[in-house]
Amino acid sequence: MIDNEIDLVGKVRPADPARDTGARARAWARLHAEISGAPQTRRRAVRRRGWVLAVGVAAAACTAAGIVAVLPGGHALVSPEALTTRTLELAAATVETQASVGRPRPGQWVYTLRMDKYALQDGDVVGPEAMLHGKVKEEEWWRFDGRRLARSLQGGRLYVKGVLPKMGDRPPRRPDPAVNAGWIGGPGIWNSAPKVVYDYVAVLPTDPAALLARIRKDGHYRQDDYGRMFGRISGILRDDRLMPPRTTAAFYRALALMPGVRVAKDGTDYAGRHGIAVLWGKPGATGGMEIILDPRTYRYMGDSTQAVLGSAVVDHAGQRG
Repeated sequence: MIDNEIDLVGKVRPADPARDTGARARAWARLHAEISGAPQTRRRAVRRRGWVLAVGVAAAACTAAGIVAVLPGGHALVSPEALTTRTLELAAATVETQASVGRPRPGQWVYTLRMDKYALQDGDVVGPEAMLHGKVKEEEWWRFDGRRLARSLQGGRLYVKGVLPKMGDRPPRRPDPAVNAGWIGGPGIWNSAPKVVYDYVAVLPTDPAALLARIRKDGHYRQDDYGRMFGRISGILRDDRLMPPRTTAAFYRALALMPGVRVAKDGTDYAGRHGIAVLWGKPGATGGMEIILDPRTYRYMGDSTQAVLGSAVVDHAGQRG
């Protein structure tokens, strides 16, 4: 909880007694205990007493009040739905206070270190990488303007590809010394370029309900097609290393609005790192998806098929920050 949220509670309830300076830390500790599965004494569910867990401007304040009023001593039984809402609000309130990366210059590169699930066949890539299978560390550099994409697998050779905005476009006639691995193109590639994703995310609404409506409209999803919407949000969080913190927070709050979304106290990404799992369906089953969040920073970590191990904005391909 942050100080301005407590101040908001104070304005709404001016007759409350003087603030306990240790209440914030205890409230966070109780919520973290819920998420991590700390032992609790089961009691009869406590009736809600005049408070509603809301989403939006008052969500953080109501969550704070709920933690103190509904969980005296941290022992009350909490429903999965309430835990999901509180956990995602905690995640949102945490990330929106973090520093923003800012917009890179056109010639800068977005570097990502990830672990991916590979099953490459001969001919997919040039060199010894064609024999890689299973967990593979991949380093990727994508120039912010989208025109170059470089990668290195398992610390091997750096391959740089030219990127064409449209399928069918031809590479420049004059050889480009910066490109040593050919050219790729088409909307599937270009629409994932850092600049394209950055510009799209920069104008998304930060109201969670409006954000869900925008995702639904852009994806041409049915009103109740929450599974595909979850997949779209997961993909944006996975691919965008430059997302403003307020937008990340809005996505977490939007997930909390979606029926069927739940959290689990302990999930693991593809690198085996433990975090908080945000789930849709049953992971591993048809249609099942998950998002793993760092238990301390609540930033995106990965899922069961890949893990983001690090990222940075750098000045040239091959630089790691």
